[in-house]
Amino acid sequence: LASWQQKYSTKFRDLYFLYTALLGSHTFYVLFLPMPVWFGYFETTRDLVYILGYSIYLSGFLKDYWCLPRPQSPPVERVSLSKYTTEEYGAPSSHSANATGVSLYFLVHIYNADFITLPLKCLFASLIVFYYMTLVLGRLYCGMHGLLDIVTGCLCGLFTYATRMILRDYFFTDFKSGPYWWFPILSFSWGLFILFKHVRPIDECPCFGDSVAFIGVASGYECGDWFLQRVLPLLECGKYTDDGSKVFLRPFIAVPMVLIWKSVVSKTLIYNTLIKIIGLNDDRSITMRKRQEQQDLVKKNNECAGHVGEANIDIVARFIIYMGIPITVTVSCPYVFSLIGL
Repeated sequence: LASWQQKYSTKFRDLYFLYTALLGSHTFYVLFLPMPVWFGYFETTRDLVYILGYSIYLSGFLKDYWCLPRPQSPPVERVSLSKYTTEEYGAPSSHSANATGVSLYFLVHIYNADFITLPLKCLFASLIVFYYMTLVLGRLYCGMHGLLDIVTGCLCGLFTYATRMILRDYFFTDFKSGPYWWFPILSFSWGLFILFKHVRPIDECPCFGDSVAFIGVASGYECGDWFLQRVLPLLECGKYTDDGSKVFLRPFIAVPMVLIWKSVVSKTLIYNTLIKIIGLNDDRSITMRKRQEQQDLVKKNNECAGHVGEANIDIVARFIIYMGIPITVTVSCPYVFSLIGL
């Protein structure tokens, strides 16, 4: 891998693969996954949330179970904008899992779209393949993954895509959650259950934080959909064919709303609620003490720090914070659009 990297390394490719890696990043999905909802394609975002959320969870679970390192650096040179990503285990590659699931989803949609001409289908398919190869080969070029990581990541993406399509098309074709009062409780409980049953790795791996975020998003999307069906069944965003070019103004209103929830309101609100009502703050103190003990052992015995994990309050708070993002996207934003005529 080091020889291959040196052979093909150029300054342009370094910059290209460095920044295109952001197309598979956490922030990219937070900003761009909501877009189909605001343009009237609610089910598209639902499918992508499930595919991406569970591919992140599955790849993260296997990373922490296998505990396989990334390629050694040196001799491999790592090219990354994210320091915490380099601290994760290597296999499976979550970038490859995400790229596989998303690419398969859009390729199948393009193939089945009767209103798209054959030349356009070929063009769109070529762009998707180019995106896919950029993300997957970029992980090798940047020294972030080896071939085992890439192959297992692609298999994770294939598995989550196939599972979502089978469940959607054969089991839940006409399922409506609105009539069932217990559905949001089940969704919330299931999300926390699989997070607290997540495997414990040998030492600290920050990929668990992404799993918490994406499972929170999946649960929030389900709860938002349930609320719409039960309380506001007529609230939806119209498509371009119905509402015209004004639909392109929606992101300028909606993106700031998402950022205000994520960066301004949510953390203070959720943590204060959990501390005052549920009293989870003692758990954080225990976790911080364990982490300090590990750091003291590292200094004393020159050993690697063992896994301590996240405090329960941080897991629950992050889960709820990210639940709020799809609820903002699917409920709050369309309501504001209806008020201002967008």
